[in-house]
Amino acid sequence: MPDSDAILPHGAPPGLRMHHASCHCGAVRFRFLSHIEEVVQCNCSYCLRKAALHHRVDAQRFTLVEGAAMLTRYRFGTLRATHFFCRLCGTPTHCHPRSAPAQINVNVRCVDDACLWLAALPVRHHDGRAWSLDVP
Repeated sequence: MPDSDAILPHGAPPGLRMHHASCHCGAVRFRFLSHIEEVVQCNCSYCLRKAALHHRVDAQRFTLVEGAAMLTRYRFGTLRATHFFCRLCGTPTHCHPRSAPAQINVNVRCVDDACLWLAALPVRHHDGRAWSLDVP
């Protein structure tokens, strides 16, 4: 996992890193504090098409740095999950999952230095296609 030269918040648990990320065109920028040990690939009808690799973080460890006005949201099915993407370049950046409203799934493919370490991470598969609509 990459080291970051960013200053971590006082009292941050050991092993956490500040990750900086953006959409393709740079209009949307965000950062999050986490230790990424694996990523999740979902095969639901939407995630399969957007090809994001998810990593869940607590909402208080996520900061939208720039571009809130450039984000567009998409909802489907139960309308409880909200998926965000840049309205200029179309990059899916993050989502508020229906099963964990106090958390955010970030698209790890947006992390600035992901090309240096992403291929080495294990990928956990989530069968979103078979996931019941009864799940909150």
